[in-house]
Amino acid sequence: MSIMQRRTGYLSRYTKATGAACAALIIAAAPVQADPTIGFGLSISYGQQKVDTGVGVRVFSDNERDSNVASVGLDYMLISQSWRATIGAAHLDDDTYVGLDLGFDGDFDFGVSAGWLKEQTEQVFAQATGLQPIIPDQSLGQRR
Repeated sequence: MSIMQRRTGYLSRYTKATGAACAALIIAAAPVQADPTIGFGLSISYGQQKVDTGVGVRVFSDNERDSNVASVGLDYMLISQSWRATIGAAHLDDDTYVGLDLGFDGDFDFGVSAGWLKEQTEQVFAQATGLQPIIPDQSLGQRR
């Protein structure tokens, strides 16, 4: 093996590891900047010359209404009677979502999903305790 081939192999491994590390840091930082929310809904997957329907749960990267967010989820597929892990993107409305995702249940497939969003955490806290939550970034820049 020549020196150039060894260096090329080393750089290839280094670039893949660096790319994976950067992607992991970006994904890990997303929840720090946003309030994740949960959704429950229906999904349809298309792949391997078959169509399957399912019910599932999604965790969205933010709870901001009328926004586009990342999602991860788990579906139970009714026709194949299997579990399907998903990663994708969705658009959140007031109480609903519509999403596109890549799923894996032994084979990779594409799917669409739609469903309902769980109430925001602040609303659940306020109803359970009767208190209004204090959110630190709301008080920034205000003088007393």
